[in-house]
Amino acid sequence: MAGNVNDEEVDPILLVNKLTPHFLCPVCGQLYRNPVINIKCGHTFCKNCASGCSRCPVDDEQCDSSQLIVNRLVVGQIDELLIYCKYGIRKQNGAYVQDPTGCQEQITIGNRHQHENECSFTPKHCPNDAENCGTFRSSELDQHLQICPYYECEHKDKGCEFHGRKEEVKDHLKKCGYRGLPKTISKRDFQDQTKALESENRCLREKLDSLTKRVEILEGNKNSLESSLEMCLSNYQNLNKKYEALQTLVEQLMTTRNRRSMTSPGNSAEAIRQRTSSTSSFQRLLSGDHGPKLSPSPGLKPETWKMPFQFKCIGSLRGHKKAVWCFALYKQRLYSSGGDNLIKVWDLDVITNGCIKTMEGHTGVVHTMAVYVNKLVSGGEDLSIRVWNLDSQTEENCIFNAHDNLISSMVVVGDNLFTASYSLIKVWDMKTLALVHTISGLHHWVRALVVSLDKECLYSGCHNTIGIWSTSGSFQHLGNIPHNYGSIYSLAITHDFLIAGTYNRNIQVFDLSKNQHVFSLRGHIGVVTSLTVTPSGRFLFSSSSDQTIMVWNLENMLPIQTLHRHEAGVNAVILYGDFLLSGSDDHEIKLFQYFQMQMGFALQT
Repeated sequence: MAGNVNDEEVDPILLVNKLTPHFLCPVCGQLYRNPVINIKCGHTFCKNCASGCSRCPVDDEQCDSSQLIVNRLVVGQIDELLIYCKYGIRKQNGAYVQDPTGCQEQITIGNRHQHENECSFTPKHCPNDAENCGTFRSSELDQHLQICPYYECEHKDKGCEFHGRKEEVKDHLKKCGYRGLPKTISKRDFQDQTKALESENRCLREKLDSLTKRVEILEGNKNSLESSLEMCLSNYQNLNKKYEALQTLVEQLMTTRNRRSMTSPGNSAEAIRQRTSSTSSFQRLLSGDHGPKLSPSPGLKPETWKMPFQFKCIGSLRGHKKAVWCFALYKQRLYSSGGDNLIKVWDLDVITNGCIKTMEGHTGVVHTMAVYVNKLVSGGEDLSIRVWNLDSQTEENCIFNAHDNLISSMVVVGDNLFTASYSLIKVWDMKTLALVHTISGLHHWVRALVVSLDKECLYSGCHNTIGIWSTSGSFQHLGNIPHNYGSIYSLAITHDFLIAGTYNRNIQVFDLSKNQHVFSLRGHIGVVTSLTVTPSGRFLFSSSSDQTIMVWNLENMLPIQTLHRHEAGVNAVILYGDFLLSGSDDHEIKLFQYFQMQMGFALQT
C-alpha cells in the first residue's frame, strides 16, 4: 500500500495502492484534483494548476485557460481508485497513515461521501452537553447516552435547572416544581415580539413627533389668540373710559343747564320741583330722610316716564341665605321669600335699615305670595297656605296639606284666593279659609295665574294652553287660548294684551280682544321666570334664568334696556313707583331706579 496526501484538501486521502505516473499532475506532482485537458497541447493538469500556468510544463507550449475542458476519462479512472475511510486514518509525521482503531473499510473515491455519511466511526457530539461530554464515534454514542449525566428537565424553559442521567430525569419530572407553571415564551417568539414592539415603538415615535408638531402649532395659535384677546380687552377698556368720560360730560352739561334755567325767565318753582323729584326720591331712599314719601300705591297712578329713559342699579338688599323666589307689596313695605323658607320685611322708605322683620313658619321653599286687605298669604313646597297679619307681622292661620303638590302660584280676587298646583286650581274663601271650588283636569303644571284688570277673568298658564275662568259664581270655564309655545312660567296683563313668559326663552303676546297670538318678544336665552307691566300698560319688565332683566316698549314691541347686575338666574321682579326690585338665585334683591335721559339736549348744548 502506498500513501499520498494533499494537505490543502479538506478531506484527506490515503490510497490503498501505489499510483501510476499517469494519475499525477505534471505541475504539482499529486493526484489529479478536478483534471482538465488543454486542447491545444493535449496534456492534462489539475484545474487549479492549469489556471496558474502560462506555458505547458511538458512541451513548453503556450497555455490558454479558455482552451481547458474537463478530462472526463481521467475523472472516471480516479473515481475507481481505492482509498481508506477518512475515519480510519490519522496524521503522523506530516503524512496520513492507517489507524488500526478506526474504520478499516476500503472504498472508491467516487463512493467515499456515501460511506462516510453512514460510517459507524463518524465522530458525533453529545446532544446533551458537548462541552462537558466531548465527541464520540457514532457506534459509541448510544452507549454514552445511557450514562450521560447531562440530561435536562423538560421544564427548563420555565426555569428548572435540574440535570442528570436519563432515568434520574424521569424520576425528577414526577415531582418537578415547575410542572404547573405556564410555558414561557421561546427565544424565537421573544425575538419576534421584540421586533414587533420595536416596530410599534417606531410608529408611536412618529405619531408623537407629529402630535408634538401639532401642539407647537396650537401653542402658536393660542399665543396669537391671547394677543388678540388682550387687544380686544384693551379696546374695550378704552371704549369704557370714553363712555364714562362722555357720561360725565353729559352730567356736567345737564348741571349747567339746570343752573342756567334757575335764573331764566319762565321757570316756575313747580317746574323745578318736577325735574328734581326723581333725584330727591333716590336721596331719601338712601339716607332715610323722613320727608315726603314715594307713592305707596303705584298701581293706581300711571307712570309719567318719557322716552328715552334708563334704569340704574342703586343698591342691593341682602339677608336671604338662598334664592329669592317671590315678592309682595303692602303700603311702603316689601315682602320677599324663597329657598330659605323665610319671609323678610323691608321698609322701602328707609332702605338703609335693611331687613326690619323675619317671619318664620314655612318648612319648605316659598314660591308665591299675595296680599288680601291687611293680610299676606304664602304657599310653596310644604303644601301649606299660611296667612300672616301685616299689622302685627305674625302668623294668623294655616291650611295644612292644601295641595298634593307644591303651590306654584296664587292671586286674590275679592274675597277669593286662587292657588295653582299640578293640573288643578283651588278656590278658597279668605274669610273662613274654606275650600270653595276645585278646577281640575288642567294640562300639566299650572305655574302662572293672572287676573284681568276688571277682575272678571282668571287666566292660567299651562303647557301649550292658557285657560280662561270666571272669578265669581260657579267659576265657569270661559275658554282656552291654545298655542304651541310650550310651558308657561309667567303671565302679565294690560288693557290690550295678555303676555306670557315661556320655558322656550321667548315672550308671547296675545290680543285680548281676539284671544289670538300677535307678537313674540325675543332677547332672553333662558326661561322667562317673571313678568310685570307698568300701570299704564306701556312698558314691560321680564326676568330670566339667563341672569338678566329686560325692559320692553309695548307700543312698538321693541327692547329698551337689558339689566346685568345679578350673578345667577332672576326669579322675580316687582315695580314700586319709579323703582324696580328683582330677586335672584344669587340670594340678593337688586334695587333699580328710573332715570330720564336728555342726551339730545346735552349733545346740542
